[in-house]
Amino acid sequence: MRRTSPRSAGSESPRDGPPNGRGDGLRLVLIGAGWITQYHLAALDRLGRTRLVGVASGRLESAKATAEPRGAAAYSYDDIDRMLDEQRPDIAYVCVPPSAAIAVLERLVERGIPFVTEKPLAAIDADGPARIAAGVAERGVIAAVGYRLRGLDAIVEVRERLAGNPAHLITARWLCDTPGPAWWRREELGGGQVVEQATHFYDLARLLVGEATVIGAASTRQEPFVPAGVDVVDATAAILRFETGAVGSFANTRRLASAVIEVELACADLLITIRKTGAVQTSWEVVFDDGQSVRKIPPGRDPYEVQAAAILDAVDSGDPTRVLSTYADALKTDRLTRAVVAATGRAG
Repeated sequence: MRRTSPRSAGSESPRDGPPNGRGDGLRLVLIGAGWITQYHLAALDRLGRTRLVGVASGRLESAKATAEPRGAAAYSYDDIDRMLDEQRPDIAYVCVPPSAAIAVLERLVERGIPFVTEKPLAAIDADGPARIAAGVAERGVIAAVGYRLRGLDAIVEVRERLAGNPAHLITARWLCDTPGPAWWRREELGGGQVVEQATHFYDLARLLVGEATVIGAASTRQEPFVPAGVDVVDATAAILRFETGAVGSFANTRRLASAVIEVELACADLLITIRKTGAVQTSWEVVFDDGQSVRKIPPGRDPYEVQAAAILDAVDSGDPTRVLSTYADALKTDRLTRAVVAATGRAG
């Protein structure tokens, strides 16, 4: 049975059905129409449980390009409130630059609309995510954050193996070139590489090993910045101590022509590696090496689809714990990455 949104309780406009009377899936809106939304839409299409009714973007042309082929309405960012009021969505996907996320989520929380938001939770606004988390808890909003690597098929086995053979060392490397989006290249808009990109590995470390504290961190940058117009540091390295006693080293750079993106967990006589193997966002594998044999497990089901199914199940059941990553849990990852940046003594 579909959950009644908190915003419907005692309201004169309950979500008893869509305005046009159709009941073919949860009413979905997208806020943001960049490249990442195509992964989300493809996963949602395969599930067949939603119907896109509205798209908002900073460029109306982009919103129309995504909305019109699907019979949805297009809006600019200035009309997000109007879109929410007119379309009465059952769920929203938020894929905006990190600096814009808090303002969008405040609107959704106020209306009690379930949502998935991309990571990170914010750019340089360290207090905004805590306000959103408090609102989500107070209003009982179903809220998920896009830590999709939690949805890799082999993560279940990884957790089972670690339960009996805990990791004593975690090493993570996110080494790549500088991403193209203009917002990514400005720390005030994207948060920097630790907060925006390497956050996936800090989140996996928390999920698989436990909470951690930052022992120390350092970063480096070339001035003038390369390429021109970028103000994100070139590289960051951090040492963490986990509550289990394990230690971790995390390194990232945006200055490579190729890419090495992997996290390794060293246990007694077992090395577990989670690595990106290709250019597309779903190209991941998990490798188990016990010294006797090496077993590689492909990503299996698209983690975007696993993430989507989880949030839709949560909305249908009214159970916010069914998502891959709750907003409250993602806030802990957000704070950890910001602690790393703070330990470097400079911006991210």
